[in-house]
Amino acid sequence: MDDIRRLTLTTVLMSGLFCILYYSTFLELAGVWVRDEDYSHGFLVVPVSLYLIWRKREKIIGKPVEPSRLGFAFLSAWAFLYFLGIGAEISVFERVSLIVFIFGALLSTAGIRITRVVAFPVLFLIFMIPIPSEIYTMLTNPLKLFATTCSVNILQLFDIPVLQEGNLIQLPNYSMKVVVACSGIRSLISVIAMAFLMGYILFASNIQRFILLVFSVPVSLLGNVVRITLTGLLAYYLSSHLAEGYSHLVAGILTLALSFLCLLMGSVAIQWLEQKKMQYTSWFLR
Repeated sequence: MDDIRRLTLTTVLMSGLFCILYYSTFLELAGVWVRDEDYSHGFLVVPVSLYLIWRKREKIIGKPVEPSRLGFAFLSAWAFLYFLGIGAEISVFERVSLIVFIFGALLSTAGIRITRVVAFPVLFLIFMIPIPSEIYTMLTNPLKLFATTCSVNILQLFDIPVLQEGNLIQLPNYSMKVVVACSGIRSLISVIAMAFLMGYILFASNIQRFILLVFSVPVSLLGNVVRITLTGLLAYYLSSHLAEGYSHLVAGILTLALSFLCLLMGSVAIQWLEQKKMQYTSWFLR
């Protein structure tokens, strides 16, 4: 009981300090989530993370409170990142430091065992942090070109006269430019976050979770290519007006649903392979 009281008190103190330090940071993040559709999912990240921790409440209560000195190493790393971010005005360091702070606070007050239980929900918070603009720009240009080239090749399979000029797709009745919003970075972040969440819920093995996470990258790229290709098919066979506005939004929703279905099928395949591996292992050990 004393351990629980001490843990509760330190949690309240650390939570208060966290709110004081990162109040303005969360306001800035909320502004990004509102302005930039690529990060609008940020509003869901914290509630989902808290829900995942709540699901583990019985395991957390059942673990002994054993403060670890490793927490001070994390808090030292946090201080470096936080004050560098504040002093040099490097927002990504300041934002990432909040996750390091949580780990440091958990380790120094609750210990390694409890921290291990909530490690995945805490790591999930990384998806609410925008990608640095330099990395964002570096990713979007290759993604745009990749999606454009693949979509043009698929459209040509339908005997559609199509011409590619960089990120511009020229159809006989419509010109379609693959802009930043169509680069696939938005779906890439969303699908990876989805895979991270599904892996945590469906699998107990970190290896299986990692395989699903890696699988999510080609899934998101494929989904974006499918969306651009569908837009081209609608514009050519039906009407160029269908390639814009509401239909464009519907195509995005459908491809996200397709990505979820692919991840679900991938999860089933991973579970099936694991069962086969266990069967073969038990057969050899007979």
